[in-house]
Amino acid sequence: MNDFTLTPAERLLLAALLRHGARFLVVGLGAAVIEGAPMSTQDLDLWLERAGDDAVRQAAADAGGFWLPGFGLQPPGFGGQGLERIDVVLTADGLEAFDVEYARALDRTIDGVAVRVLPLERVIASKRATNRPKDVAALPALEATLLARRGT
Repeated sequence: MNDFTLTPAERLLLAALLRHGARFLVVGLGAAVIEGAPMSTQDLDLWLERAGDDAVRQAAADAGGFWLPGFGLQPPGFGGQGLERIDVVLTADGLEAFDVEYARALDRTIDGVAVRVLPLERVIASKRATNRPKDVAALPALEATLLARRGT
């Protein structure tokens, strides 16, 4: 990522998710930063295909952390030193099913780990659909990045 360095635990987690076959996408502003948007973010949003998959728990353990399934009362997430910035996304406003978005995703490398990243156009679609004030505030910079990339 341009201005986003992974912690050692985050690198281990992403590599372990891949090794265990747990499909995920980097989404949100993290994906936008990877795609060159002049933004900053303090977290890394991961959209997991199957949050309840045992591979997710195993990957967390491999990274020295743990998996909190949420028990239907709160969102699931990763815990442990160095994994605090990882946010788990179960659904994404304005996007299609995980399989469809995964097929559209881009192959990128974050700090030495190969991952699938939501394209900037799809990040923008999600931010528009979510319509939270912080997402609306990010849209001009995201759209300008997209226009600059297209050369218009």
